[in-house]
Amino acid sequence: MSDQRRRTVEDTAVSLLNPERLFDLLANPVERQRWDLCPPYIMQEPVEAPPGLALAGARYRVRGTARGIAFTGNMVVTAADPPRRYELRSETTFARAYPTATSVEEYRIEPDGAGSLVHYRMTLNRTPGTGTFLMRALSALLEPLLTPGAVKRNFRGTLRYAEKEAGITG
Repeated sequence: MSDQRRRTVEDTAVSLLNPERLFDLLANPVERQRWDLCPPYIMQEPVEAPPGLALAGARYRVRGTARGIAFTGNMVVTAADPPRRYELRSETTFARAYPTATSVEEYRIEPDGAGSLVHYRMTLNRTPGTGTFLMRALSALLEPLLTPGAVKRNFRGTLRYAEKEAGITG
């Protein structure tokens, strides 16, 4: 087993929101935490960020628990070209068991009629967690199978939640 695992997942989807509105929703971490729902096993404390858009160079932090294990996520916006591109780098550290993960998420947004065509890319780097050998081995086997689908579902869910927040249903 290697000490780090790197994986890139890409997806493209249509949003009913125009690029300007979608960008504004994606780039506001305080408001986004309110409408971009996490899986039920993740509990987040309020995001530590100033109100408004987080543009290039902005930093913010999230804290919470995942299945009862505390985590801290430190984010930095690495690129913001409203309304076309938004890129965010994050590092998530868990108190125990789960791997530390560094990710880069990129949204490239193009006009598509009244809505948007969104190209999404996430590159993940993970360092194995501190769990037992069996848990680390099981994670190493399952992660390549489960991560791509989970990332794509999360991306598409984010677009649907953004549309719902804007009062648009498809």
